[in-house]
Amino acid sequence: MSQFLARTRIGCHRFISRCLRHTLRTASALALAVAVPQTILPTTVEAADANRPNIVLIMADDMGFECVGANGSEHYRTPELDRLATGGMRFAHAYSQPICTPSRVQIMTGRYNFRNYVQFGYLHPEEITFGNVLK
Repeated sequence: MSQFLARTRIGCHRFISRCLRHTLRTASALALAVAVPQTILPTTVEAADANRPNIVLIMADDMGFECVGANGSEHYRTPELDRLATGGMRFAHAYSQPICTPSRVQIMTGRYNFRNYVQFGYLHPEEITFGNVLK
């Protein structure tokens, strides 16, 4: 009985190691098949259309105007936001709603919230949004 178990364990180890070797060979071949053509073939990179704007919109919950270094904060370090602020356009005067849904819809439409909704949470289907303008 113990010889049978010993053979079975050895057989299992051999089977598992064979399967593992086969899997590793297959994965290596697949990785080479994908990687080699991408390194050998020339890559064409096209610039974005110069007529379209490059817009980065950053929205954070519970972040005050005074929390960004570019707005005079001495308590928070925001080097990347400061760098973006010095090289781009900034909005220094805006209104925000106390809950997030109206704030997000206001950003999408550019309109005061009392003009946005058919009913709370439902934007009129004909409303033109930020995304529509940028198409």
